[in-house]
Amino acid sequence: MPILTRPGVFFIWALVAFLLTPRLLVLDALAILQWNLSVIDSEISVRVTATQTCTGLREQLGPAVVQVNGESDYVKAIQNPASLFNSVHRPACVVAPRNAVDVQVAMAAIYRDRVRYAVMSGGHTGMTGWNTVEDGVLIFFGNMTNITYDAKRNRATIQPGVRWGDALEYLEPYGVAAMGGRLGNIGTGLLLGGGISYLAPENGWSTDGITEMDVVLTNGKQVTATATNQYSDLFRALKGGGSRFGIVTRFEIEPVRVGRRTDEKWYGGIVVVIHFYLVQYPESSAEALIRAAHKFVETNKDPKAAALFILGYVMRDGRPIASNNAAYFYRGSSLPNDVFGDLLDIPTESKHLGPMSYFEAANIFGSGEYRESGERFSGASFAEGPEKILKAYRDFRHFALETAHLLNSTVFALTPIPLHQIQIAKTRGGNALDAAEAPYLSAHWHTVFLAGQEQIPPKVELGLQWLMRQNPPSPGAPLDMNESDASQNVYATYGDYEFLRKVYHKYDPTRFNVRYSQGPIGL
Repeated sequence: MPILTRPGVFFIWALVAFLLTPRLLVLDALAILQWNLSVIDSEISVRVTATQTCTGLREQLGPAVVQVNGESDYVKAIQNPASLFNSVHRPACVVAPRNAVDVQVAMAAIYRDRVRYAVMSGGHTGMTGWNTVEDGVLIFFGNMTNITYDAKRNRATIQPGVRWGDALEYLEPYGVAAMGGRLGNIGTGLLLGGGISYLAPENGWSTDGITEMDVVLTNGKQVTATATNQYSDLFRALKGGGSRFGIVTRFEIEPVRVGRRTDEKWYGGIVVVIHFYLVQYPESSAEALIRAAHKFVETNKDPKAAALFILGYVMRDGRPIASNNAAYFYRGSSLPNDVFGDLLDIPTESKHLGPMSYFEAANIFGSGEYRESGERFSGASFAEGPEKILKAYRDFRHFALETAHLLNSTVFALTPIPLHQIQIAKTRGGNALDAAEAPYLSAHWHTVFLAGQEQIPPKVELGLQWLMRQNPPSPGAPLDMNESDASQNVYATYGDYEFLRKVYHKYDPTRFNVRYSQGPIGL
């Protein structure tokens, strides 16, 4: 509690004011005291009311939907987050809805009672507190996992509890794939933050595949938003604007025709650039990869090409082992030399390239099921020349060396955002990111902590904050909301910040979401 809202401090302050100041100022002081005490009372009542809200919801929706500590869906929910930091909180109850009506009822009660809340779909976030809550109501979509596909319209309907690995499996027999994430365990929340897949250069951000959404607003009202109906502003804001604007209970998306598991219409794989102990590490190898990555995003005009660059360290016995990899994919029978030549010319330890299906490409880094450590994301973006990226990498390397004994691993990942990806997103109606029409590299630092560690060591926290200060995002190159730090104002890096602020005020005029849940800052 801030010192100015502590009761004892304000009683003393008011007494001094009464003795030493005119009556008018005393009345002002007492008014301030009364306001601060009401804040304190409100904080106490919120903790009590959350339990009362849960009791009322349990009576309305039943114990199968509203569960308390020790019951199956409650346990499932608190064990679901990928980051251990989001598994330590204990909500007053977990609402595990079976349908959109359950969500409406829960949200209406939360809004009426003014209780803190959070929403969890896949749980694969590195932002502590965004999908969990202490002594509040947690809405957990573990029981809303249905997928349907209309082949005639080429539309898939996905509930918010679906994960991309499951969506791939379900849609594979039809020869189509949803634009989701690059790990199978990631959930649909990725769509609200923008989302990147290996289909992005040719089709836009994952969110650009959405054609319709059912949305429960903060007051419990449900609306259906599309690009052309009366909620078109809400539709666009949700496409990259995150969870601040409402709870999506149904996504309708347009999948991409990629072929089946047996159709090797793609070519690519993983290249291991370097992987050995730091004392032997020639920095030039990583820097050569960065320069080639910059050239790739600046010069490549072929939308069938995709890449991901991962420069990092794995800690062994307190020592960092450099591990720099890249993944290259091309929708075709080989990697064209005019597109990938500079990248393939870099000396490597191993190459695992060949014909593959999109299904294989999407699973090349596994599912992301690891659940034993806390995680932390921090974002950046680079639209200038390679020197700024090289500086960010050197800063990252310094951070890794200084904190190696406190970490499990840390990576500096670079995703090319080519001009054709930005342009295709605009032709599909645009999204909340509204990136400038210039290519850039989207970057993030992904830090994984020691198994079982429940708090971020102060030295690591200071190091991450230093990295973000030293390497701010380039103008016109939006941060990736899914891979940024909770302290970063991602909205301010978007192309039309004021549009998002207006839409948020329109649909949440009392600022309930901002006041009663954690999430992106800036609205």
